[in-house]
Amino acid sequence: MSIFNALTTAVSGIDAQSTAFTNLSNNIANSQTVGYKADSTAFQDFVADSLNGNSSSADISDSVSALTIQHVDQQGTASASTDSLAMSISGNGLFDVSEETGATTAGTTQFQDEQYYTRNGEFYENKDGYLVNTAGYYLDGYMVNSQTGQVSNNLTQINIANVAFRPTETTTLTQSAVIGTLPSDSTSYTPQTYTTAPVTTYDANAQPHEVGVSWTQSSSNPLVWDVSAYDASGTGSIAANDYQVTFNSDGTLASVMNATTGATVGSTTTGATASIPISADYDGVTQTMQLDLGTIGGTSGTTMAAAGSNTVSTSQVTALTADTSTKTISMAANTLLGTTTGSDQSYVTAPTDVGTTPVSVKWTQTSASPATWTVSAVNPYDSSSTSSVSSDSYSVVFNTDGSVKSVTDLTNPSTTVSGLSSLTASVDNTTYTMDLSGASLSTTALSTDTTSLTSDSVSSGTYTGAEIESDGSIMAEFDNGDTQLIGKVALSNFANVDGLNAVDGQAYTATANSGSAKTGVVGENGTGTLSVGYVESSTTDLTSDLSSLIVAQEAYSANTKVVTTADELLQTTIAMKQS
Repeated sequence: MSIFNALTTAVSGIDAQSTAFTNLSNNIANSQTVGYKADSTAFQDFVADSLNGNSSSADISDSVSALTIQHVDQQGTASASTDSLAMSISGNGLFDVSEETGATTAGTTQFQDEQYYTRNGEFYENKDGYLVNTAGYYLDGYMVNSQTGQVSNNLTQINIANVAFRPTETTTLTQSAVIGTLPSDSTSYTPQTYTTAPVTTYDANAQPHEVGVSWTQSSSNPLVWDVSAYDASGTGSIAANDYQVTFNSDGTLASVMNATTGATVGSTTTGATASIPISADYDGVTQTMQLDLGTIGGTSGTTMAAAGSNTVSTSQVTALTADTSTKTISMAANTLLGTTTGSDQSYVTAPTDVGTTPVSVKWTQTSASPATWTVSAVNPYDSSSTSSVSSDSYSVVFNTDGSVKSVTDLTNPSTTVSGLSSLTASVDNTTYTMDLSGASLSTTALSTDTTSLTSDSVSSGTYTGAEIESDGSIMAEFDNGDTQLIGKVALSNFANVDGLNAVDGQAYTATANSGSAKTGVVGENGTGTLSVGYVESSTTDLTSDLSSLIVAQEAYSANTKVVTTADELLQTTIAMKQS
């Protein structure tokens, strides 16, 4: 090796140790940085003439270079954080994060298209409701649709500001009503009817519907009533149901029986819960609810009043009657569908039997000004295209005083319709005349009995904050004690996490060496688990790095000594020529 070659080699050694010194100083400086992954330095030599295949020089060292080795896969210690939204990953996953562009559109923060990844889980809520870590990166995840409650498949920035409460799914309806009076003469009485005012229910997607319950007293036994729940909004379909409820002579509940099968529902033991199952179909999703009538032998819940009592609960108008001999279906006079100033209103009459087929009339508002509704006959338990009940669809325009202004046959526009007294419907392939002239709108707010039938759905709540669970679920907290899912934290894994490209703020981007990200919810793709309220400490080992710093310093000094010695040898050589 020539003196010049030795000088070059020593200079490369100085450069290599400078790289090691830089990595060590960076590790030490970031010993308290959340999510920081310490680097190490590897050295490799270059051999003179090795590229030319000259074996005579294969053992001649020419220079050395330093390589920075990432250790993204190293796990840092989890340390408690003062931020309740902070998270530490135990496993190979990384948080998916975004960086803002610095611009806003219509007051909305804009983000770069580049996807970033980090182990810095020290997140907090910023002024706009986004979850941001201390390096300024925004947490990404899967947000919940505020209307349907469904988790999206699209990765987006998590925002927890002003979360609206989604009404909870209805599981139980409770009826507390005096449905009729006990007759003084059980052999001679006029059968009574009772129809609850509809109650609002909510499906699994927090969409509202209405259910009503119709009661019809037996003509042969005043203690026996035929009971059926029906869809009162026309936004779903209640499965056919027919139950017989029998009362004791003191007006308390005695038993509930399935009128179709004859099977007793529940127990007839005093104190047992008396209930009726209701099955609804909302947009293809079956929802099961229980209609709680009270208890067997109980004096509260659903009861009958003593003979001559006037304490019977207010009933919704039993709007329809049918006469099979004259083939007519009639609506009771002064049936109020809604108000003249309302919007998005609907009204479905309690069903009446035409022969053995239940028939309701469905009214749906289509315009608020002028007040316009569509009306048609339906089987409230069969909304299919093959239903045995059908009719033309009629459009009804009301005057400002609530009276009918005009009627149009939407199915057959060329047909002239003079009013609501001569509409037609088909029931079991038999044509019936529908006299709906009793329908009108109210100019004032409708008074309805909201106490007889109630739902267990919680329909409102004030947002108080958010919490994150160990499975990555982000839950909204409300003042009513309820919690609801806002979104889910996303984590990503790579075939080679050490091949990621490091950028500012303890973040990384994907490269060809790392492979593509495998992104999903917590636990998928080997991403690991979360510890909420903790952050991952730096992986810097101060003891080891300080020791390595001494070694690097000595190696650096030794290389400078080679440079000094080579310089002295060159000076001696030059002096020899001058002698």
